[in-house]
Amino acid sequence: MADINMENFAVPDFVPERYVKELARSCVGGEELQQQKVKIEGLAEETASALKRNVYENYMQFIETATEISHLEAEMYKLSHLLSDQRTVLTNLSQASILGNDNTLSPESIDNHDLEAERAEEERKNKLNLITEKVEGCMNLLDISDRILLHEGDLLEIDAEENTALQRMHVYLFNDCLMLTCWISNRRGPMRYKFLTSYPISTIAVVNVRDLGTVKQAFKVLAFPDTRVFQCNSLAIKKDWLDKFESAKKMHIEKETSNQKKKESQEKVKAEMLESPSLSVEELPSPQIATLPDWLADVIEELDVLIVERHFQKTYDLMTSAQKTLTTEDFIKHPQRTDILKKIDQKQKALTEILLKELDVTQNWSPRGGLRSSRYPIQILNKFNMTSQACELFLDICSQTVKAHVKGVQLEGSILSYVKQVGDVFFCSLSDALTEFTMLFPKNKISSFVVWASLQLRILMSQIVKQIFTPQCALETLLNCVQSLRDQCTLFCEFGLDFRFQLNSYLRTPIKRALQEYRDKIVDSMKAKVTEDKWTPVNMHTKAGTNRFLIQMTDMGINLTKYVINETWIDLSSSTIWFTQSVMTVQNIGIKIVTEEMMDVVDICIFAIFNARLELSAGSDSSYSQKNFTFLLEVLIPLMLRLYKEEVGYDNETLLGLAKEYGVSVAPPKKSNITKYTSNEYL
Repeated sequence: MADINMENFAVPDFVPERYVKELARSCVGGEELQQQKVKIEGLAEETASALKRNVYENYMQFIETATEISHLEAEMYKLSHLLSDQRTVLTNLSQASILGNDNTLSPESIDNHDLEAERAEEERKNKLNLITEKVEGCMNLLDISDRILLHEGDLLEIDAEENTALQRMHVYLFNDCLMLTCWISNRRGPMRYKFLTSYPISTIAVVNVRDLGTVKQAFKVLAFPDTRVFQCNSLAIKKDWLDKFESAKKMHIEKETSNQKKKESQEKVKAEMLESPSLSVEELPSPQIATLPDWLADVIEELDVLIVERHFQKTYDLMTSAQKTLTTEDFIKHPQRTDILKKIDQKQKALTEILLKELDVTQNWSPRGGLRSSRYPIQILNKFNMTSQACELFLDICSQTVKAHVKGVQLEGSILSYVKQVGDVFFCSLSDALTEFTMLFPKNKISSFVVWASLQLRILMSQIVKQIFTPQCALETLLNCVQSLRDQCTLFCEFGLDFRFQLNSYLRTPIKRALQEYRDKIVDSMKAKVTEDKWTPVNMHTKAGTNRFLIQMTDMGINLTKYVINETWIDLSSSTIWFTQSVMTVQNIGIKIVTEEMMDVVDICIFAIFNARLELSAGSDSSYSQKNFTFLLEVLIPLMLRLYKEEVGYDNETLLGLAKEYGVSVAPPKKSNITKYTSNEYL
C-alpha cells in the first residue's frame, strides 16, 4: 500500500468517504489499519502546528490590516461629508437668480400666507405630539421651534460585520436629527415604540450598500463612532429614504449658511456703527485686538476631523497648542477666546469618552491587538489626569488577554504537559502586562497591579486544582505539576514580584487533602493485602526482572540486594514489598510537595500508615510473618528516619516515638574524625 502523505489529501476531487473505504479495503487486519490511523493523526497534528505557525508569523499583518480598514472607514465617512457639501453648493448655485428680481405681494396674499403658516405650524405640532404619545421615553420634540418630520418607516437593522438581522426598528427622520425606536412586544396603552437613541443630522452620513447575498436594498448610516446598517423592504422605499436624507442634509446646510450670513451682517453693522464720526470720545472703540491665526480660528473643525480620523495623539497636541496660544498676552483679551476654550473643553470631553470606550472590554474588544494597542489611549488619558480610570481599564484588558491566552491551551496529552503550558502562558502574559504597566503608569500605581495579579493567580489555581487534584491522578504526577508551577513562579520573581507565598497558600489545602486521601487508600488496602498474603518469598521469574526491581527500590532509597535468593527470588513477602513501596512514596513525595509549615501533615500520614501496619503484624504467629515484621522495625524505620533527617534537617518525632514504642533503637549517624577544610588554603 502507498505511503500516506499530504499529496493524497490535496487533490481537488478528494472525497473522505471514498478514501476511507479504499483504505479499509487495502489494509490487512486491524493492526495495519491502526498504523494508518496513527499516520493520519500525525499529519493532522503537523498541519495544525503549521497553521498556528503561519498565524503567529502573520500576526502583525492582521493587526495592520484591521487598522487600515478602520482608517478607510474614516476616510469614507469624511468623503461622504464632502460630497454632500458639494452637492448642496451646486444646488444653491443652480437655483440662484441671475436677474435678482423680487416679486411684490398684495395684502390679501400676505394674509393668506399668514393663515397658511399658522395652519402648517399647528399641523407640525400635532404630528410631533402624536409621535411623543407613541414613543416611550421620547425626547421633547417641541424643544426645537423649527423641527419638522420629513419621513418615518419600519426598517430592519443588520449587523455591520456578520450581515445578520438584529431587530425590527421604527425610524423617524427630522430636519435636524435621526431618531431610532424599537417595537414594544407586550405594549399596553398608546405606546407602540421605545426610544433607543438619536443622532444630530450634522454628525451622520448615509452611504448606499450594494446588494450582497441576503442583504439587499440596504443603506449604511455612519454616526461616529457607531455604524448602523438598515435594510428596506423594496428598492423604492430605499430610494425614498436616501432622498429624504439628502433633503435633510440640504436643509441643515442652508440653515447653517443663512445663520452665518446673518451673523456676518450683524458684525458688519456693529463695525460701521463703531466707525461712525458721531460717536463721542468716551464711546470710541478700544485699540485693535490681534486677529486670530487661521489655524486657531479653524481649530474646532480641525479637531472634529482628527477625532473622526482617529488621530488621537494629533488631537491632543492640537488641543494643548491652542490652549497655550490662547493664554499668551496677545490673545488673553480676545473676544473669541472664551468661546474657543469652551469648545475645546467640549472636544476634550468627547475625546476622553471615545478613549474610554476604546479601552472598554465590553465594547466589542478583541485580544488580537494585544496590550500595545491600548498604549496611546492610556498615555493621552494620563495627560488628562485620568490615570485611575485608565489603570482600571488597562487591568481589565490584561484580564481578558490572560483569559484568552490560557483558554487557548488545549488539554491534549498528559496532564503534566498541560500544566507546564498553562503555567508558561500565564506567567509570560503576566510579565508582558507588568512590563507594559510600569511603562504606562507611575510607581504609586504598582499596588493595583499586585492586587490584580494576585486575583488572576487565584483564578488560575482554582482551575488547575480542579483538573489535577483528582482521585485518578497519581501522587508523583501531582508532585511534577506542583514543582512545574513553583519553578515558573520562581522565574517570575526576576521581574520584581514574588507570588510564591500566594501560590503555596492556594496549594496548601488540596495538597493536604491529596496526602490524606492517599494515606486512607493505603490503610484501607493494607488489611486485605496482609490477610491475603501467603507469607512466602516473591518470585521475579527472571534475572532481568529482579534487576529492575532492585533499581526501582534503590531509586526510592532502599537497597534490597542482600534479600535476593537464587537470583530471581526476593526474601520478603508481597505485602511487605507493597507496603515498603507505598510508605517510601508517601515520604519521598510528601517531603518535596509540601512547604516547611506543612511537614506535620507528612509526619501524621507516615505515622498512621506505619502504626496500622505494625498493629496488623503484632499478633501474627507465622515465623515468616515475624521475619517481615522484624524487617519493618529494624531496617525500614531506621532507613526512613535517616532519609527524613538528611532531607529535612531534623528528626521525624512521630515516627521516632513509634519506633521507641516497639523497642527499636535508632543509632545516630557516625561522624568522621577527619578534619574537613572549606578551602585549599591550608593544603
